[in-house]
Amino acid sequence: MALLELRGVRVAHAAGTPWEQPALDRIDLRIEAGNRVIIVGGNGSGKSTLMSVLSGLIVPTEGSCELDHIPVSEQPDRVALLLQNTRLQLTRPTVSEELEDMAADASLIPGVVAKLGLGPLLNRRIDELSGGQQRRVGLATAIIRRADLMLLDEPMAGLDAKSVAGLLSALEVVRHDAIVVVVTHDFETTEPLLHQGNVGRVIEITDGAITEREPT
Repeated sequence: MALLELRGVRVAHAAGTPWEQPALDRIDLRIEAGNRVIIVGGNGSGKSTLMSVLSGLIVPTEGSCELDHIPVSEQPDRVALLLQNTRLQLTRPTVSEELEDMAADASLIPGVVAKLGLGPLLNRRIDELSGGQQRRVGLATAIIRRADLMLLDEPMAGLDAKSVAGLLSALEVVRHDAIVVVVTHDFETTEPLLHQGNVGRVIEITDGAITEREPT
């Protein structure tokens, strides 16, 4: 059962120089297996930096970010990250090849393909897809990896209502004991995610500091 812990996490860009800019300020956070967490913040709030720390892409200037007491940065295989610009992380030529290459369990592919409406796209080249279609493929690969920690960066941005519904429906097949964290500025669209896990949590980030509020 995965446990994600941040202790005294501070991130400063250009640390130790006259141009040092604080991005995160002494963050303590504990997220247990099965939690569904929405982190809400505006532009410049620090939410993108926090996502990078949670994924292991950034090592904190101070403090630690650990998954089961081991730095997340040392366990990339346990983390599935969906970037807002999904094209950057799709590496295979076609949709079907991407899914087959990323699947921890190939039996999951048909169900996820159906929920995300990817059937007509399976033989399409990744470069031929729209941004919204690429994001659906990225979400599918994140789900079928069966990771302990799933991180979604603005997954609903720019999608129409049908695509949003498809993404939320697909997330229902994520491992029930996985940790799912969504970083967004749009709480209303992503709020249904809170009801899909054991515990739904809402965390607000402002000027690099976090507060937790009761979900509605």
